[in-house]
Amino acid sequence: MRLLASGLGWLLLIPLGVAAPAKPAANLLVNGSFEEGPDDIGDFKSLDKGSDAIKGWKVTRGQIDLVGTFFVAAHGSRCIDLHGSPGYGGVEQTFKTKKGTKYKVELQLAATPEAGDRGIWIEAAGDRKKFEVNSGDGTREKLNWTKVTWEFTAISDETTLEIYTTEKGDDSRGPVIDEVSVSEK
Repeated sequence: MRLLASGLGWLLLIPLGVAAPAKPAANLLVNGSFEEGPDDIGDFKSLDKGSDAIKGWKVTRGQIDLVGTFFVAAHGSRCIDLHGSPGYGGVEQTFKTKKGTKYKVELQLAATPEAGDRGIWIEAAGDRKKFEVNSGDGTREKLNWTKVTWEFTAISDETTLEIYTTEKGDDSRGPVIDEVSVSEK
């Protein structure tokens, strides 16, 4: 940029081709990091199928654990273990979409320490994708968080996103999710 003097004052010249920084796409989900919900959950709180105690989310299968201090979350202070205490669980949320438009789902995925391989299904708009993760050398203080991404095309004006366990292994040590977002592609 530079200033030029003219008979009417100063002109500010802005070079062409310089784009403004891109701002992150808005998350269409409510409470993607599970921070809003029951108060004072301590280490964790088990929630059964049908529970809507986590703002924006509904438990869809078996049981889940809303984890507080038991693990260090990827974002904020809470995450979800999809294998309850015990149980093979899932969560869902319905949000507004535009039919025919592509959407991107992103989330953080880990497995509880010493669980080995664990997996999830992500399902929306009549499609689904499986993701697997290994607990590796993860600990309660430092899970091996991995960012996973999936895309779907909306088939109506509302879409329900469901994330659930592949029901693999010990029903008390499951896949752990956090920082879930959906944005228009």
